[in-house]
Amino acid sequence: MKVAVLGATGFTGEKLVEILLSHPKAELVYLASRTLKPVAYSKLFPYFSKKTNLKCQPLNIEKAAVMSDFFFLSLPHTVSMEFVPYLLKKKKKVIDLSADYRLKNTTVFKKYYKKTHKDKANLKKAVYGLAEVNKTAIGKAKLVANPGCYPTSIILALFPLVKDSIIKGKIVVDSKSSITGAGRKIALQQKDQISNNLWAYKPFIHQHSPETVSILKEKTSKKIDLCFQPHVIDVESGIYSTIYLNLGKKVTVKKIKSIYKKYYQGSPFIKIKDSFPKLKDVAGTNFCHIGFALSADQKQLIVVCAIDNLIKGAAGSAVQNMNIMSGFKESLGLL
Repeated sequence: MKVAVLGATGFTGEKLVEILLSHPKAELVYLASRTLKPVAYSKLFPYFSKKTNLKCQPLNIEKAAVMSDFFFLSLPHTVSMEFVPYLLKKKKKVIDLSADYRLKNTTVFKKYYKKTHKDKANLKKAVYGLAEVNKTAIGKAKLVANPGCYPTSIILALFPLVKDSIIKGKIVVDSKSSITGAGRKIALQQKDQISNNLWAYKPFIHQHSPETVSILKEKTSKKIDLCFQPHVIDVESGIYSTIYLNLGKKVTVKKIKSIYKKYYQGSPFIKIKDSFPKLKDVAGTNFCHIGFALSADQKQLIVVCAIDNLIKGAAGSAVQNMNIMSGFKESLGLL
């Protein structure tokens, strides 16, 4: 299968290239970025010097469509919707890693992304690409909206518990992420600030809040009261989400484990741990580790989810979706 990556020079694009070059069923044939003229990808990233001879070039969507069957769009928010209609018209399969097709409510989209949505027709058809909760729909999709990194960690931790109606009241989420989640440009701008540092940002207004709430509501039919506070920490990659929950009735550790196992049986990248996970254990992988602690009175629960924000939170999840859309083994090229 011939594959293109549009936006190949960002953190996520680079990670996509790395994974796809070793994928047994994918042939990477087209790379594009904001470069003004074609340049060897290995010149931009010397790590790839013995892995590919491909050039990264200014985007020519017509040329890309002739060369490629499957498209990953690792473009800035509000840009993908300029190209998706053309690619779908040309019968290409598309995974968009921006936020352009995640939110069905265009009013909410405009509020958080400051731009009117231009492709409402395809927005209705887009499938949310979190494989562990939406695999059947992904398998039938032509356009998949890859999840945000924070929502991936939060939804995977919460979905089974919300679905089984054991949570009562407000859900409080404290998430910490590598600066790489903000993109290469911002990471470079803030590289002098991040060393040995930690800070909170975007209280009550982070764009991943409505995404998380809307998907949990859609997949569980439950009311969601979420308070989400993200932080930046000095790690190369990763997200560590700590979630504080009140329970509607007393439950046991055994019961909670059984709930997770019920929903994630057959999910190759979900690991339910006997204690809180460590971020280093998921770094560089497509795995999601979930651990929890129950209070002595069995009325409060703390759940922790750890993922690599660039892999399970972005590129790895996208390749997982490609596998499902293409009829390949879900874990192909990721284990």
